[in-house]
Amino acid sequence: MLRAPLARRALLAGLPATLAAPARAAPDGSLRRVLDAGVLRLGVQVEGTVAATRGGDGSLRGYLPQLGRRIAEGLGLRAEFIAVPRGDMLGLSQQGRFDLGLGGAIASTWLAMSALLSDPIMRFQLVVLTPREQPVSGMAELRTWRVGILEGRSFAETLREAGVEEERTVIYPSWQASAEALARGAKEAAIVPTYHAREIQRLVPQATTRFTLGEFWHCAILRPGEHDLVRAVNVLLYLLRQEGELPALHRAFFDTDLGGRRTL
Repeated sequence: MLRAPLARRALLAGLPATLAAPARAAPDGSLRRVLDAGVLRLGVQVEGTVAATRGGDGSLRGYLPQLGRRIAEGLGLRAEFIAVPRGDMLGLSQQGRFDLGLGGAIASTWLAMSALLSDPIMRFQLVVLTPREQPVSGMAELRTWRVGILEGRSFAETLREAGVEEERTVIYPSWQASAEALARGAKEAAIVPTYHAREIQRLVPQATTRFTLGEFWHCAILRPGEHDLVRAVNVLLYLLRQEGELPALHRAFFDTDLGGRRTL
């Protein structure tokens, strides 16, 4: 049987009722803004990984662009992508440069106090890589090492919440810079998400995963107060998850299940 378009399925699932604000609260106008504009502006950090990269024709490809197009389609809108430099996702979101930020900021207590977050859209681990000839089994063994982390406030805050001491780290602007450091050998370590580790190990085969710091998630981020829009996004994520499309998309790019809590 043919399925109705996602936007129609959202209506059939009760999207208008879900978006109805309580009697004591007025609509905040965020959903109406994007519907009137006819376009959903999506901020994406493009780093040349399976999460987001550019094709030979300049178009955005990868998991996050594909998911962004599905969300826009579900709202009956055209997707417009805005490339976001590493570390700028939260700041540009707060400036209103886009409606929805995809990836680029790790869900954490600190981020939840700075932005409005959707249900999880991407799951990964933070892993520690070292050169093959320099094995370690825990952070305590890295006290005298250079430990590289990626640039960005949300990344640093996430590591701080995970117990990584900031004074023991050096900041790299990209996963490529982390790969160059690991290629030098010696006592170099890098803490990166698993989807960055995959690219690093393609460039530097001797870079070896030693241990993980746990599981983490990306959520779509919005400006504080944009509850109408985040409710609409969560309805669409719920439909994509329940129908199996979102889990299948996540497995296709990352070979893992999405998992995570649901708020709907």
